[in-house]
Amino acid sequence: MNNIQKNAFQAASGLEPDVLMLAIKSSLMVLLMIWATWVVMGTFKAWRLGEIELYDALWQVLRACISLLIVGFYIQ
Repeated sequence: MNNIQKNAFQAASGLEPDVLMLAIKSSLMVLLMIWATWVVMGTFKAWRLGEIELYDALWQVLRACISLLIVGFYIQ
C-alpha cells in the first residue's frame, strides 16, 4: 500500500493496516492450533482404544505439527 491508501484505510477503519494484519494472522494461528489439538486428541483416543498402531499415531501427530510449522512460516 502506498501512503495515500494507508491514510485512507486508517481514516475509514480507525486502525492501522499492520494491526489488522496481526489480528488476522493471530486468529489463523489460534484456529490452526485448535485444529492440531483436535487431531492429537483424536489420535490419542484412537490409539488408546486400539484402533490404530503407535507408528500411525505418531505419523498423524507429526503431520499436524508439520502443517503448523509450514503455515506459521508462510504467515510470518
